[in-house]
Amino acid sequence: MAEKTDQIHIGGRLRHARKVKGLSMKQVAELVDCSESFISKLERDKVQPSLTLLHRLVATLGINVSNLFDADQPSEEPAFIVRSGNRPRIQMNSRPTSNGVLLEQVVPLSPKSLLQANIHIIAPEGGGHEAISHVGEEMGFVLEGTIDLQVADRTYRLTAGDSFLFHSEIPHAYNNPGETPARVLWVNTPPTF
Repeated sequence: MAEKTDQIHIGGRLRHARKVKGLSMKQVAELVDCSESFISKLERDKVQPSLTLLHRLVATLGINVSNLFDADQPSEEPAFIVRSGNRPRIQMNSRPTSNGVLLEQVVPLSPKSLLQANIHIIAPEGGGHEAISHVGEEMGFVLEGTIDLQVADRTYRLTAGDSFLFHSEIPHAYNNPGETPARVLWVNTPPTF
């Protein structure tokens, strides 16, 4: 079986969610504060959204980021196993000059999932999204590199081996101030993002 390491194209899934909600591209653009042409390019996989814009999009469309990953539903097995190299990925760009953040889904979500786990791979000078807030709780463990985690009005410099926990209702953001990619195992509940 071939390894699934290709980036997922999210445009078709976003277009489907928009149509299910009965919204035009112009309406979505107004709701998420971007241009209609950007929504058009996004739905054709010509551009990638920033983490902040993606968060606004999925909230507007009544879905979450996990809906954009592999559409295969978990089997009836008692445990879900995802082999290294087979994790679905979504690339998000925060700045034109940065590779931004690559999300790797650690485990598939089912309708009964209480947790969502991803590995955030943050390019050097990547991240940089506007602070976001939503319902829930988040924890993370820095696997490699360095990140600056902003929660409310405090910024914490975290390096490999450091961990964190905060309530998602508090505005939060992160970036990679280093010269090498950072990898963070990030878990949140409920799976709203």
